[in-house]
Amino acid sequence: MKRLLFVLLMLFASLTFLCQNDVDAIRYSRPGVNGTSRFKAMGGAFGALGADISCMAYNPGGLAIFKKGEVSYGGGLKFINNEGTLNGKSSGITDASFVFNNFGFAISWPSQTDKESRHILGFSNIQVQNFYEKTRLSAYTTNSIAKDMLNKAQLQPNALTLDSYSNLGYQVYVLDDTSNKFFSNVDLKRNVLQTRDIVTSGKLNDLNFTYAYSYKDQFYLGASLGLPRVNYTSTTTHTEIDDKDSMRIGITSPPGQPYTYTTTYSDPPLKNSPGRLGFNSLTYTEYFNTTGRGINLKLGAVARVNEFLRLGFYYHTSTIFTLEDKYYNSMSATFDKDTKKSLDYKDPADGGYFKYKIITPGRFGINSGFILGKKAAIGIDYEIINYKNAQLSSATVADFAGVNAVIKHKYKYASNVRAGIEFNLKPIMLRAGYNMQGSPFGNAFTGSFVRHTVSVGFGFRSKNNVFYDFVWFKNFSKEDYYMFTTVSQKSTISYNSAQFAATIGIKF
Repeated sequence: MKRLLFVLLMLFASLTFLCQNDVDAIRYSRPGVNGTSRFKAMGGAFGALGADISCMAYNPGGLAIFKKGEVSYGGGLKFINNEGTLNGKSSGITDASFVFNNFGFAISWPSQTDKESRHILGFSNIQVQNFYEKTRLSAYTTNSIAKDMLNKAQLQPNALTLDSYSNLGYQVYVLDDTSNKFFSNVDLKRNVLQTRDIVTSGKLNDLNFTYAYSYKDQFYLGASLGLPRVNYTSTTTHTEIDDKDSMRIGITSPPGQPYTYTTTYSDPPLKNSPGRLGFNSLTYTEYFNTTGRGINLKLGAVARVNEFLRLGFYYHTSTIFTLEDKYYNSMSATFDKDTKKSLDYKDPADGGYFKYKIITPGRFGINSGFILGKKAAIGIDYEIINYKNAQLSSATVADFAGVNAVIKHKYKYASNVRAGIEFNLKPIMLRAGYNMQGSPFGNAFTGSFVRHTVSVGFGFRSKNNVFYDFVWFKNFSKEDYYMFTTVSQKSTISYNSAQFAATIGIKF
């Protein structure tokens, strides 16, 4: 218990001054099922099957199975249908956007010293994560953001020492003080209509420069230098409205329960907040944009055991991201004296900038591929990752001491499973796949934060070696969500998205 308390206190101390936290580190540590449409259609289970451009970002040894050259490009449409649940009430949002998936090429040539062996060079740009999401949580609740701000303010000796978060509420009179005692101008016993909209966008593209070698078409080795690029934007807009006007001064609503100024003060002091009586509405906004680059190394190998079985493995080093955040938090509030005039405050006034690093955990995988003559192929892959190894760092070592302590305590090993099958019904190829990405808290297949992907697809090749692949796949997961750090209000978000994508390519 003492250890947990220490970790939580360290986290709170770090969040008081910095926007970055453990969630940022985990976000960039969980790439999805992305690449060519063929790769997606088979759940990403290409570790041992190989001969796909996507292998460069996964098991680069699989690239060595190419006997000829190839170039391909793919994109699609992403449809979201997310649902947030707050206090038993669900709110849904639907939308759509275009998604770039992949571009890449590979060239192959025979070894001069061994004509049964060959070299392969490749380049790929694969969008391993697409961050476009919209989510809404909305319901009546007494758990106002003012309560969370007040709880944190009460840990401070006076208004001059307020943390930046509580100070937002203080500057727009959602919070006030008298004799260095803080109180809320929102009646914390009354319901407000609370709505939180979370909108994210951006992408994580992984650029890979790959060399692979096929030894007598039996052993395949490969290495990729990965240079991922991040652009992530998050805007959280939190609103609260006294839409039933239950906090108007001088009325009794509901019957028999007259409005009280706060739970502590029945006779409100007017010194610091003249005309601020009768809360009407507030809006709190968090915005940040993260951009940056990273570097990693991917190593992989595949062995052709016989004509039926291939086995493979791969290892990805940690990715070291060098990132910069641009951010601001803002708040506005209106009161019954003049509902059309809002009080506004932004911190930092001109926006903030912060440079730091995120080190993601390395990952290790084993792969199997089964070749059923020229009729079908089956891939089954398993991957393990230890999320405890994620880290944040900056020029000042102490900046992220609390966050890194939380990561060590909070996260666990996780397993990822990929499976796919392809049927060769010349000239059509039919495909299906499944992908399970385990929770960073240790759960697999079931539970919160476990991600599932199911997919189906088909493809065909023309006589001039142009190929066309198509896929439909659905992603779904459920996550616990807490709006505040000091108020117990657990919500859930169900993420549901589907994508229809196509890849066109040429073999040469």
